[in-house]
Amino acid sequence: MTDERKSPQKKKDLEYSKDHFTFSEYPHAFRRNWKRKKARVNRQYRRKSDELLAQTKPGISANEAELIAGDLTAAHLQKSVLRERLRKSGTVTVGEKIKLKLERRRALIGRNTKKHAHYDELAREAVRVLNSLDGRQILELCMRARQLGGDLKELRRVARSFNPIDRAVNFLWHLSLGSAPEQEALRRNQMLCEAYNALMERASRIIAQKKRATEEKVEEQHILKMKLRELREDK
Repeated sequence: MTDERKSPQKKKDLEYSKDHFTFSEYPHAFRRNWKRKKARVNRQYRRKSDELLAQTKPGISANEAELIAGDLTAAHLQKSVLRERLRKSGTVTVGEKIKLKLERRRALIGRNTKKHAHYDELAREAVRVLNSLDGRQILELCMRARQLGGDLKELRRVARSFNPIDRAVNFLWHLSLGSAPEQEALRRNQMLCEAYNALMERASRIIAQKKRATEEKVEEQHILKMKLRELREDK
């Protein structure tokens, strides 16, 4: 008698309901380890049963056999010898696995959109804070961001802070490291990117002015020293 031929749809339904998948660290070793666990439990059950039934082995008298038979009732054996129940943790049917996978996939829908919205808001806030400051304050903020990596305690504080200035410093620090989410947030908003570049150019001009002022001061000191030396030589 031939077996009933199953359609592909029926085979797939049986696969979803009968086949199992385990989320263990080594899923391919599960089949081998499960057999070993079952063998261990059966071995324990047989040994306990043998210990109870060892008293009724051949060679004892009829009176002793009657006494032992009275004690070893079915209920007594059931309570005395219990088979350990094995449980499969992290094991689901293929149908349940596919259902979990689809739920996880649905949960990830819009993840990049939410991530982009978060960094776009950070970029807008940072530019808004920088626009509210004058040139010197912008320079101080940039210097704070540049020195942030050397102070782990301050870095942790700024990362957890809700203060707009601290958040702007944190944004600038990530930009200085070349962090992609912050850079992409500026690229997505052309007006924001232009405003940020204008602020950075403003800070660069202030740095250049300070550098020129320092160089001029050093040059004046050098000229003054040369004049004093010439005066001493003339005397």
